[in-house]
Amino acid sequence: MVDVYVIGGGLPELAAALELGEVGLSVRLGDWDLGSAEPAVGRAHAEAGGDSTSALLDPDGVLRQLLDHVAAPIAEGGHAHTGARPVAVPPSAVLVHGAKAHWVPQPVPASLGIPAVPISSQAVAVLGGRAAARAYLDRVKPVLTIGKAHSLGDLVRNRLGETVVERLVDPFVRERFGVAPDDVEVAVAVPGLNEALTRAGSLSGAVLANSDRDVARETAVIPEAGWGAAFAGLHQRLELYGAKRADATVVAVERIGDEAWRIEEADGTTVEARAVVAGLDAGSAFAAGRVLHALPGELLPRRWRLEVRTAVAGAPLEARQSDALCAVQLSDGSRWAVRIEATEPGEGRARLSGPAFEAAANETGLPAEHRARSESAAAEALAGVGLSAGAASEAILRVAPHISVDERDAALRSLQACRENTDDLLAVGDALHGGSVAAAVADARTQAVLLRRRLAGIAD
Repeated sequence: MVDVYVIGGGLPELAAALELGEVGLSVRLGDWDLGSAEPAVGRAHAEAGGDSTSALLDPDGVLRQLLDHVAAPIAEGGHAHTGARPVAVPPSAVLVHGAKAHWVPQPVPASLGIPAVPISSQAVAVLGGRAAARAYLDRVKPVLTIGKAHSLGDLVRNRLGETVVERLVDPFVRERFGVAPDDVEVAVAVPGLNEALTRAGSLSGAVLANSDRDVARETAVIPEAGWGAAFAGLHQRLELYGAKRADATVVAVERIGDEAWRIEEADGTTVEARAVVAGLDAGSAFAAGRVLHALPGELLPRRWRLEVRTAVAGAPLEARQSDALCAVQLSDGSRWAVRIEATEPGEGRARLSGPAFEAAANETGLPAEHRARSESAAAEALAGVGLSAGAASEAILRVAPHISVDERDAALRSLQACRENTDDLLAVGDALHGGSVAAAVADARTQAVLLRRRLAGIAD
């Protein structure tokens, strides 16, 4: 019998496995049987087939800390896994559609598109003189609802005007949350903005006062040699601590007695374990529910997003050093965020983020109707900015981020209830945290420490 069977190949579950293996607990690593789904669906940070060049948001430095740990030698004078060393990727300004329908630089400093200086030359180029003057009234308008603004769209519209919402805030909110600015709570979209508004007396002043904090929160991280190197370092470290990798996927998990689990692998191997760590991301959440019946259904996400990555035929824009971002209305009424990524001349890539939707996904992760829709939506959205899709295209299912404090708290309560009821089943993963890998890693490491204390008999 092994101490812990860790199921899933994502960063949170491997981080949990490392916490367990480092103290001498026996660990076996397996992955969910996804049926016909591609292993990398929903895992931009996965080692097999995923995008190894995507930086992940790391507002609290959790991912940086993990990568530093993976990169460091186990013993003094030992081998350092330098490819896993974290590299910070600070936020950079993008090009947006300006008042004359040309691509112009985004006004900075800014927070989720909200400009700190609404009358700057950059702001005038985006908004036009009349709308910029309207936005500047924010500096003299009294704050009447101190610290009580809930809707981000309403707050920006009341303080800075509709044009700021439409041209600057909407593309950023659509890309991150998949909903309109009116549907996102301020406290979730830009933490601390309400409080800063109270102190500064204006919204633009609040953005300016919080600019350093916003940069820190928006800074992402990526391993020096890409995520593939980080995963290789994680697996190498786990092997040094005695962790074993299964040769086949996990097809069934069931409880036996009060203190053990039986895990069946696709090649017929059966393993018993004292505890199970179940990793849940967009690509595995529903397969996990099928394989592990003890997993409470309320843990599985209900709101999803579709992301399409595609090559763009021809040079996408004028010579530039930054990405371009806008929101495009499609013929079916949906609104997509389109990011044209800065590339070498003659090349082009686009990342299109669709609206959030509620659906019961099938066990392969991506509902068939949304997979079929992704191609036509990408083509129409790109046509809206005068571009056309190239040959290579990939549709990825994402967990939709939380858009309200109540929604986030309800998800955390469900997770806590599950852990209290079954303390030898540890569910982790970004599907439990609105798609945030950093939050999932922080939670997984903390909970793994508690689990190892219970298994070692030094905690109730």
